[in-house]
Amino acid sequence: MKHRNKSADPSRLTAPIIKVDLIIQCKRLPKKDLLSQADAFCVLWQVPNGYTPTIVDGMPSKLPGRQEVENGRTEVARACVNPTFKHRFRLEYCFHEEQTFVLRVYDEDLRYATDLKEHDYLGGCIFTLGQLMGAKGCTIAKRLGREKSFMIVTGEEILETREVLEFRFSCQDLVKERNLIDQSKVLEICRPYFRLERLNKEIQSWEVVWKSEVLKDTLDPTWMDARLPLQLLCHDDQSNPLKITIWDYEKHSSSHDLLGFVESTVAEIVEKAKDGGIPVFIVMREKKKLFRGSKLKHVGLLKVLKASVITIPSMVQYLSGGCSLDLMIGIDCSIANGEWGSEKNLHFSASHWLNDYQAGIMQLGSIAENFARGKHSSMWGFGAKLDGHYRGCYTMQDRLCGGNELLKAYDDNVANNPDFSFGEPAFLKPLIQKATFRTIRASKRRQCYTVLTVFTAGDIVDLPETVDLICTAAEDAPMSIVIIGVGNRDFSAIEKLRGDENGRLRDSRGIPIPREIVTFVSFKQFGGNATEVIAEALKDIPEQFVEYHVMNGSKPLPVVPPPDFDRMISNGKSSRNGSQTNGRRDSRK
Repeated sequence: MKHRNKSADPSRLTAPIIKVDLIIQCKRLPKKDLLSQADAFCVLWQVPNGYTPTIVDGMPSKLPGRQEVENGRTEVARACVNPTFKHRFRLEYCFHEEQTFVLRVYDEDLRYATDLKEHDYLGGCIFTLGQLMGAKGCTIAKRLGREKSFMIVTGEEILETREVLEFRFSCQDLVKERNLIDQSKVLEICRPYFRLERLNKEIQSWEVVWKSEVLKDTLDPTWMDARLPLQLLCHDDQSNPLKITIWDYEKHSSSHDLLGFVESTVAEIVEKAKDGGIPVFIVMREKKKLFRGSKLKHVGLLKVLKASVITIPSMVQYLSGGCSLDLMIGIDCSIANGEWGSEKNLHFSASHWLNDYQAGIMQLGSIAENFARGKHSSMWGFGAKLDGHYRGCYTMQDRLCGGNELLKAYDDNVANNPDFSFGEPAFLKPLIQKATFRTIRASKRRQCYTVLTVFTAGDIVDLPETVDLICTAAEDAPMSIVIIGVGNRDFSAIEKLRGDENGRLRDSRGIPIPREIVTFVSFKQFGGNATEVIAEALKDIPEQFVEYHVMNGSKPLPVVPPPDFDRMISNGKSSRNGSQTNGRRDSRK
């Protein structure tokens, strides 16, 4: 692996994925056989993005479609009208993706038959993991057909995915191999750093998962503290092998010299570091013999100054306590989009397809609406002309929630607005300023986090001034900034908002940003696929979300309990099973 960056990889507080157990209950199952109650079992399928399962009489069809992938089956609950299944489905939840699943319930007719045609179909439902994890108590209820029977699905987060290793290492008396060509370069020049590597058991090779910062001219380095989730380090199994390799950084080369290594496990390191102890490991290096073979040579000591496993609240835990995820969307309305009225301008749309702005807004809104706690989202424009007057930054519509409302706000204020036209230039600073003030003010009244998503054609004129504001906002505002490039312009200037060559954004005084809050992606990176663009844009939100709350000492609120589904079903207020129709327009994306 090539490492040209002298700074450390960023620490992480959250695991890349959240493991969730699905718990299934059924209520008031219909009686298909004359003499006995249903012998029910459930089957779970996952469906790919863009695929819609066949709906028959408001329910998924009895048998799965070709693109549905079976995840597993529960046990059979014998003669039970209100079964709670013991079998749990273990799923991997990704906040930034729309993960759609189909659950079907059957009454076993022919014992031990695996063909579902042999069993009576009782009903089913379609849901996304986002809908489930965003619901009160991470629990949803779906009706099974026209009867008063229904299904309750609960998502239970696996606590191990919240565990993080907090560590700090140092080395003593490292030995650097002599340079046989130039004997003057012996011990005085060494720039050590270390990598953490985990064993891939399938292919029996080591994978680099993290690297430290590079220290200058020392054989007794002490590196900075860092945090990494156990899922990243050892797949949540502390007994898995862990390798610490120590390297000498070569400034003018992409390949560095290996000084030595230590093999251990997270469990061993943490156990030896208990009660304030400083465990010491021998650093070894493989040395080839003169004729053949090799032997291990002692080349220094590795000291564990700190090593402990701590539990960090996850984003799901905060959201389950009622924390709201608010959207603030900024739309570039400047002349950089092309000529207004032309079919080639980036805002042009037709009734049968969506432009990039519309497709991005729809996809973004559909993911974020699962975690909205009211109508707190808004749509903004910048760089527009309204009735001939330039508007640098203005509100298109406030108090919105969900992809449909956001898309309608865009259509009403851009495509269907006779007073709208492109202006110039486009300033980004006023939009970020308003977003910062709004989110700080909102956080005084309720627990919330704002994702400012800026769709831009790329011609932003105030980027240097914007950097200082972003660095200030990162410290005080519960906010992330996602910038999405639309069109085929050169976005290299905007990409600099993600940081310098060492990976950190710095203000005009050279002070690094307190926490990373800026993400940039463009449609041209993904061939115009809105689903992939938004998935990449939102991938870092859980980490940024948790980092803000941990830095500010904000703890999750108590979990909001699920509603009384029995009463809701009796009153006819439950979600109709399998009904995924949300009014989306067909998209070419």
